[in-house]
Amino acid sequence: MDACTKVLVYGNFDGFAHSTDDSLLISIVLDGGEKVEISEEFVVSADQMVNKYKIKLKDVIERIEKFDLATKAVWINEILNKLGSDYGLYKYYTGYKQGKIDGAIEPQKVTIPQFVADWIEYAKFEDYHLLGGMDSIAISGRKNLDEWFRDNDDNMDLFARAWLDGYTVEKEPKYTVKLKNTDDYLVKTNNDDYRFYNNIYTNRRKHTRKEIENAGFGWVFSCEGVEVEEVGK
Repeated sequence: MDACTKVLVYGNFDGFAHSTDDSLLISIVLDGGEKVEISEEFVVSADQMVNKYKIKLKDVIERIEKFDLATKAVWINEILNKLGSDYGLYKYYTGYKQGKIDGAIEPQKVTIPQFVADWIEYAKFEDYHLLGGMDSIAISGRKNLDEWFRDNDDNMDLFARAWLDGYTVEKEPKYTVKLKNTDDYLVKTNNDDYRFYNNIYTNRRKHTRKEIENAGFGWVFSCEGVEVEEVGK
């Protein structure tokens, strides 16, 4: 410690005193019992000092959320770069201790829609961190994903748990697609093509919405000349 190092002195208030030039001094009793007198301009009460253990996470998050998207991304990436390795070691250590106490409990996987699973798989492939994966949803161009994610706080928590602990994909509804006034149904052929037939591939008439849309038939859901019927999962 050199002569320019700033220090804090902790003690208990013990009254006032005056210096030889009649300026006000604060009398402080240190933990060791010694009494010192310090000019009032250099003394603050303990409750005015920032306690690092009382900084609230929600206050930090609220501040970051006020930034524009680019600034927000810079802050999040910098936090992860600066604290990522230290936090990882801390998480490993605390997890190890907890595991010794509770036994290695397998986290329960949550169930999420297929389109959420698709995004998590993509984001991890692109080496996104969890916060990056969540923050990038707004600019992903995936409207159904963005609406689901921002629908309520529970979905945000569900996304984080799926990312960290793993997930199962919920079964999607299946549909039959029939041209009105005909017996022609949309079927999947042996060549994995989708076509309308009336008397063949009768056991291949049920499809998920994603399968229908990926095959280029998404228009059937808004076409008056087509009957789309949900037939289970």
